[in-house]
Amino acid sequence: MAGEHVLIVEDDEDTVKLLRNLLKKETFQLSVAEDGNEALRMAKNLQPHIILLDIIMAGLNGFQVCEKLKNNFYTSHIPIIMLTIKESTFDRIKGLEIGADDYIAKPFDPKELVARIRAVLRRTHLERDVNPLTGLPGNIMIEKEIKRRIESGELFAVLYADIDNFKAYNDYYGYSLGDRAIKFIGDVILSSVEGYGNESDFVGHIGGDDFIIVTTPDKTEPICKNIIGTVESTSSHLYEEEDRKRGYIEVKNRWNETLRFNTRFEITIASATNKYRRLSSHVQVSDILASVKEYGKAQKGSIWVEDKRRHEEVKK
Repeated sequence: MAGEHVLIVEDDEDTVKLLRNLLKKETFQLSVAEDGNEALRMAKNLQPHIILLDIIMAGLNGFQVCEKLKNNFYTSHIPIIMLTIKESTFDRIKGLEIGADDYIAKPFDPKELVARIRAVLRRTHLERDVNPLTGLPGNIMIEKEIKRRIESGELFAVLYADIDNFKAYNDYYGYSLGDRAIKFIGDVILSSVEGYGNESDFVGHIGGDDFIIVTTPDKTEPICKNIIGTVESTSSHLYEEEDRKRGYIEVKNRWNETLRFNTRFEITIASATNKYRRLSSHVQVSDILASVKEYGKAQKGSIWVEDKRRHEEVKK
């Protein structure tokens, strides 16, 4: 666990100095934010492994910063230990209720603080389910997020994005370049959600070239349009120059037939939402997405398909 990145959010110089000296001896990498807004920016950009967050600060206090971090997809996975001179049960409970992973009062015992940091990191590594290629949440966290949205009763939409004919690309160029392409698609999806979605939106990676987005119905169309537009206009760089000039690659299928594929990616995005009918389980959502995606794959070119069936239409 040594060498992992710790973001210290603290406006007291003496405390910062103490933490720097202590954690450097433990070979942690360190960054320091002096106020809440700087902490939010640094957490998103630096993606530290853990955050030590002081509660009492000018401007945004620690509770506000913690809540914002936990409500933002890009930072919600980062564990937080809150530091404060307050020792009341109320403050301790409040911090834990808004998502803090642990809580320690000042003045703290150096050995205890290091032990708590290591314990939280160890627990986080055991619990965190991420795709090793993209670093995005995997199937367990995807399922939890859909269940959470269902239980909350809020309006939501789940999008399933899948590259068309990706197997042909993988067969032609090999898995190394295939992995590069998957990372590219993941970046396009993340930037589209960041630019056109909500702070609380969720992006997950099922595996391969399959991605999940959980957003709200009003953000679905702009997110999908940007993903499709960006993929179609920029993905040609993933092909070798001679293939781009020719305009296609040739790949043999299982029946030894030679098929041609364009030198740009096309993408199918299926959408399921509780805007038109009640969704009661993640299994139901998965079934809807599978059937909608199958329909979309049968169409030519990139497409976004939304399931707008109501209860009575489904029953028929």
